[in-house]
Amino acid sequence: MCARMAPVKLDPSPKRSTMFVEMTLSCRVSLVWLAGTLALPVYAIPEFRNGIAAIVNDSVITVQEVEEHVLVPLEALKRTHAGNPSQFNQKRIEAMTSGLEDLVIRQLILQDFKAAGIPVPDSIIEDEIQERIRKRYGDRVTLTKTLQAQGIRHETFRQRVYDDLVLQYMRQKNVSQAVVISPKKIETYYTNNMSKFRMEDQVKLRMIVFNAATAGGADEARKLAREIIVKLDQGAAFPEMAAVYSEGSQRAEGGDWGWRERTYLRRGLSDIAFNLNPGQRSALVGLGKADDDGYLIYLYDKDGQLAITRKYSSKETLVEEKKVENGNAPGEPSEFYLMLVEGKRPAHVRPLEEVRDEIEKDLIVQERGRLQKAWVDRLRAKAFVRYFY
Repeated sequence: MCARMAPVKLDPSPKRSTMFVEMTLSCRVSLVWLAGTLALPVYAIPEFRNGIAAIVNDSVITVQEVEEHVLVPLEALKRTHAGNPSQFNQKRIEAMTSGLEDLVIRQLILQDFKAAGIPVPDSIIEDEIQERIRKRYGDRVTLTKTLQAQGIRHETFRQRVYDDLVLQYMRQKNVSQAVVISPKKIETYYTNNMSKFRMEDQVKLRMIVFNAATAGGADEARKLAREIIVKLDQGAAFPEMAAVYSEGSQRAEGGDWGWRERTYLRRGLSDIAFNLNPGQRSALVGLGKADDDGYLIYLYDKDGQLAITRKYSSKETLVEEKKVENGNAPGEPSEFYLMLVEGKRPAHVRPLEEVRDEIEKDLIVQERGRLQKAWVDRLRAKAFVRYFY
């Protein structure tokens, strides 16, 4: 039985002592698996929280350690896929696999540090514990109670702090400090990827939003909007009116949406906004649902009378445009908008100086990823790693 437990990843020339540890643990896993399987129906998948998930040299990573490592994302997956057990199980396997790989890499780094024989003074560990108490717990008594509630011994907590410090030091030494991005590399990346920095036509937009439901109905919202239009015509500042009356998410910023491309807005609204000149304000615009999955845009004249309706499909295609006679129109708006265009920009490519910092950050992330992989590959090459999960 033990001989059939073929390794997933195996160094071709492990040390004899390591081979003995591997063979012993392999037998233990086989016996545990067999005992559990005999007691379960043939369609069930055995789960052993104390079973061995992987071996890294002479260190064992258990299934329970992997579950604890991915506890937070697993809880999120449970909520996201609550109604789909099969999909949750697939995502759970992916999370567990990724979590196990994290723990394997963690062990490789810790063992490399240990082999180097670098001392870590107790004072550094204690300083880090004090800092965590200050940030997360407030005082040592709260820390102790929290650890007790979680079933964690203080020695285990101290060891985790030690491990975290070692990992931080080793990553800083082998990855972060080695990253230097030259100006030439940034310029080359910009030249080869100019399409990434192309911007379409933009408008600098402000909006005042009126919600029919909170106003007591479409008629009341429209009435309020007309009152604001009168104040704007009399010289009231658009940002001030937006800060007081708008129900949009940008109310605190005076209705400021900043620079936006056409695709940021629904086409029914962007068609209006991009036809305005800088400094020009729209008439009242309404938005409502159509009978199908599309939506309706209601265009009002300067006197506040409904003049035109436009129907758009769910795919943002203009289906039809109708002039309204005698105020008869399908449905009614759920929201009303007043738009002010403060500026316009034609399509352009952002200049290098504007995107230099963005490019440098992206290249740093890429280079750190490359260095991290190369470093971990070197650690794997001189280690014995076997997976059981």
